[in-house]
Amino acid sequence: MKNLFLFFLTFLCIDLSAQQISYIVPENYKNEFNSKNYKAIIDRALLEISHHEKVTSLEDGIIKTESGFQMGLDNLLYKCKSENDVNVLNNIVKEHVDNLFSSMDLSKSLDLKQFDKVKQYLSIRIYPKEYFEQYIKPENSVYKIDLEGTYTVLMLDLPTAFTNVQRGTMFKFWNKSEQEVFSLAQKNINSQKVNKLTQEFDLGGTKIEVSFIDDETYAGSYALDLINNSKDFVGELGSVVAFPNKGIINICKITKEKPLDFVKFIQGTKGLVQKFHDEHPYPISTDFFWYYNGKFKKIDVNQDIDGKINVISPLELSKLLLKLKT
Repeated sequence: MKNLFLFFLTFLCIDLSAQQISYIVPENYKNEFNSKNYKAIIDRALLEISHHEKVTSLEDGIIKTESGFQMGLDNLLYKCKSENDVNVLNNIVKEHVDNLFSSMDLSKSLDLKQFDKVKQYLSIRIYPKEYFEQYIKPENSVYKIDLEGTYTVLMLDLPTAFTNVQRGTMFKFWNKSEQEVFSLAQKNINSQKVNKLTQEFDLGGTKIEVSFIDDETYAGSYALDLINNSKDFVGELGSVVAFPNKGIINICKITKEKPLDFVKFIQGTKGLVQKFHDEHPYPISTDFFWYYNGKFKKIDVNQDIDGKINVISPLELSKLLLKLKT
């Protein structure tokens, strides 16, 4: 059986040699995989995909097939990075690929033009502007902008994978407004069970309460609606929220009793937010946002030559803070 597998793998590699297959380890995974281990995972993924469709290329971290199917490698590599056992890795790759194709089969059987058939699967994901415009494409997606520098994208959360809602082949047949559909998707997100924690930290000599939302699938989109799903994370003057990646969210509420805690929060966690962003396969933003009345506004943060972190609050927040002094 082992020899048979090696034969197929060798045959696959010969078949792919004339195609555009790049084995360059992605920059954000160079500390996790050496070239040999990375190539072994990729070859296994190419083999598993070839059981379903003919692979045409692997470039920029995207495997493409003859039918137009595309599989990004980030999620798979994230699953594999802490595993060394070859058999376990092979099972991870097989399950990942099989789930993606099962999701495609389910999509076909659902009749995605029928809103009543898909509304229970509606979901949301937040993508950095650069990633969205390069890989998902605005022209055939349904999206809105909640956080500066990102896109909030309407998705289908199918049992084995996420897929973005296609405007031309799905949304235009639903006869629903974007606002109505996004609202329903957010309600679906709000029903998910995520981990929440509030803990006190000493940041710059001041005790600051920091809250976290933790869920590898839903944390980012869950935090878009704090006023409805996490009221205890929102103060009288709102909250400051960081969205470093889709799996963890950092929050500091702004209260009348401690209206300036958010400044220490930003100064004390800026480096951590950067780390959470840079080391995750699905980063969102390194910025901090003021959440108030259901809306987000970016907070300007800069660092001077002496290393001091300066926080410039949005004008409306500054006015609210000024009122507390009068």
